[in-house]
This record gives sequence, C-alpha cells and structure tokens, in this order.
Amino acid sequence: MSFFESLRIALNAIRVNKMRSILTMLGIIIGIASVIAIFALGNGGEAAINDEFKSFGVNRMILYHNPEEEVATRDLVTLEDLDAIQRAFSDDIVAVSPSSSAAMSVVQKTHIQKDEGISVTVNGVSHNYDQIEDIPIVSGRFLLESDSDGLRNVVIIDEDLAMDVFGKTDVVGERLTLSYYSQRITFTIVGVEEASKDSLLSGFNPAINVYVPYVTLAQITGAGNYIYMTEINTTADANKEALEGSIVSLIAQRHRTSEDNYKIFTAESEMDAVNTVMGYITGIISAVAAISLVVGGIGVMNIMLVSVTERTREIGIRKALGAQRRDILLQFLVEAVIISLIGGVIGTVIGATIALVAASQLGLPTLVPMDAVLIAWLFSAGVGIFFGLYPANKAAKLDPIDALRYE
Repeated sequence: MSFFESLRIALNAIRVNKMRSILTMLGIIIGIASVIAIFALGNGGEAAINDEFKSFGVNRMILYHNPEEEVATRDLVTLEDLDAIQRAFSDDIVAVSPSSSAAMSVVQKTHIQKDEGISVTVNGVSHNYDQIEDIPIVSGRFLLESDSDGLRNVVIIDEDLAMDVFGKTDVVGERLTLSYYSQRITFTIVGVEEASKDSLLSGFNPAINVYVPYVTLAQITGAGNYIYMTEINTTADANKEALEGSIVSLIAQRHRTSEDNYKIFTAESEMDAVNTVMGYITGIISAVAAISLVVGGIGVMNIMLVSVTERTREIGIRKALGAQRRDILLQFLVEAVIISLIGGVIGTVIGATIALVAASQLGLPTLVPMDAVLIAWLFSAGVGIFFGLYPANKAAKLDPIDALRYE
C-alpha cells in the first residue's frame, strides 16, 4: 500500500470521528499556541527594550561615584575633570556633559486649573548635551556655552508644559517661574522641545523635563563646582570597554585616589544583560508550556490505542487480503502524525493571534519568529510519531486470525 493510500485512509478515519479527533488535538493546540505566543511576546518585549536602549543611546556612558565606597570631597569630579576627559579621549568621545537634576514646581498662574503647582524635573546640563540626548527643538534654540559662562537663568521646556502654563507652544522669550524650597527663580524660555513620548524606560507617566545650564542649577541647589554624574557620548567605533577603564583611571590619577571610587554605566552592557535575562525567562516559560505538548502526545497515544481496538476486525480483514505489517504500521502512524500536525497548525494560528492582540494592548512590536513556528510544527510531527508508534506497532502485530475473531 502506498503512502498516499495510507494518507487517504487516515484522513477518512479522522473525518468519521471528528469530535474525538478534535478533542485529541486539544493538548497539542494548547501547547503549540502557548509556545508560539510566549516566544512572540518575549521577542517583542526584547525588541521594544532594545529600541528604548537605542533611543537612550547605545554609545552612551554615565560616570558616577561608587555608592559602595566612602568618597571624600577631594575625590568628587569637577568641571576641570570633564575638560580633561574630553581632551584626552577626543578621538573616541563626541561630547561630555555634567548632569544633575532637582524637583521644582511652577508657581506662576497657569493656563490649566490645578490646586497645586505643576511639578517639573529641572535638569542641569552643558551646552553640548544635545549631542548626548536627542532633544528635538521645535522653536528657539538649545543652550549655548555663553549661557553657562554668564550663569544665565535660561530654560528649555517642552510643548506640553508650554500648553499647560501658557496655553500655546510659541513661548520663546516668555518667563517661567519655578520654586525650589523657599527660593523662587524666574527663567527665560529660549527653546521649546517636541512633546515627550511615552516609553518603557520612562514608564507610561513620564516626568516633565526642562533643561537649564548646569552651573545655574548648581548655584541654585548649592552643589558648587562638584559633579556627581557625568554623561558621555562615544563614537560608534570606540572600544567602550577599554575606554571605560581609561576614563576611570584618568579621574583616579587626577584625584590621587582609588579607581574603586568611580563607576561607569553603559547602555550597551545593560542591554546585553536584559537580553540575556529575557532569553532565560522566555526559555523557561516556553519549557513549562511545552509540557502540555507531552500531555497532548499522551492523549494522541490513548486515542490511537482506542482506534486500534475498535478497528481490530478491519485490520484482520486487510491482513487476510494481503496487507503487510508495514502497511498497517504506516496507516496508523500517518493518522497520528496528521492529528498532531493539524493541531500544530491550529495552535500556531491561535498563538499568533493571542500574541498579536496582547502585543497591541501592551504597545509591543509583534514578532512571531518563523524558527519557533518551524520548531513547533516539527515538534508536533515528532509527538505524532513518538506517541503514535506504539499503537501503530500494536496494530501491525495483530494476528489476522485473532483479529477476524475479535468481537
């Protein structure tokens, strides 16, 4: 008997016992759907996180004082240290900027009605910070070196804050009054940034950020000439690992202190760590989901054993008419594989649909990996072969005389 004849008989047996075949497929369907959905959402989440890190800047470094060490005042980084970093590594560094922040509130009358002043995060940065952070200016300009040199009270705000305070976005030249503890500081708006977008790293309720010269903010907060965090943007081809060590070594030498007092955070290393963790999590959850495939395979074997019992007389007649053992084996094996494959296809469609809906709700890209689909289908066929082999072999071994006597 040919393979196609076995295929026709198997499909006919599945058609005759539709409900039983569907119930047999359920375990396979649930297992495949779970694995596909988990892989798709895991890949989508990983892609979204990678995009966020890329927007933060994969070439970005943050130099800070090691919180685990007792750092003396003489070990604190200064503006002169930043100039030294820029000079020493000019071939590998695009820009260096001090970075600090302080929470303040808008105290002037605003366009919107609020019982409390609008809270903002005031970021103190240098004039070249826009070469580190992407700050799209829609009107006006970014900070200038002369703003820092002159200790000017100038500020960059975004469109949302402009609308909240002034009821319009064309606010270059307007005054913004903020409060910091007992101080009230009036800034002149010199630039308006494009409205902030929600992101995974910022959360879905991002802070309202404004930018002022670092030295201006340091004067307000009393930080003086000391810098607690420095942001660095490197060139794409820079050896970041070597550069990290060189920067820390330079600062430690300038302050005649231990390199342990300084640490550098890089988005690239964090991205690699997150991807590794995401891979482990996806793999573990997928392995748990795959257990249902084994359960589904046992269901296939159980139903095929029932089918062998029900069709014992049919097997006896076919053997009496000349069917070989391999023909009977192939017939039942093909039937088990087809049941598993149909379950695999249905499970793939359901899993991809679940992933699509969940990803759209979570704001994630939908990435259904074709290798996962291929593996799922091969696994389905493997389940059919593995768990269908025993019933098929049992049917093939039946003695034709005994089979014909079976009632």
